[in-house]
Amino acid sequence: MEFAVRRIVSKKRAKTLSTALFLIGLAIISFMHAFWPGIMLAVGLPLALRQYLLGRPYDMCVSLFVFVGVFVTVQFNISWEILLPVLFATGGIYLLFREYLESKEEPLEEQEEDINQEIEEDQHP
Repeated sequence: MEFAVRRIVSKKRAKTLSTALFLIGLAIISFMHAFWPGIMLAVGLPLALRQYLLGRPYDMCVSLFVFVGVFVTVQFNISWEILLPVLFATGGIYLLFREYLESKEEPLEEQEEDINQEIEEDQHP
């Protein structure tokens, strides 16, 4: 059962939005003096947002699973001896499989589509 997932915005706009969310997250954890485990959310949520905007729902789910899982484990003093290695191993295994199962280069059609989407976004702010 294969379904096509389209990008919501261009790579450039997705990067800009996720970077803005990252900086806002850093500001919040700095203001609240909650660097650890807040940094896990400040890194994980922008990464998941970028993946969502680029039409990669599986990547988004794995990122949320790992980063939010680490945050919850630390924040609520959950025994981490088993849970954290499972979270990190799940993320690592997923990345390895995805890297070797997907094609190495972005097809020319996707590059053209991205350029056209950037042009359209620039014309309609």
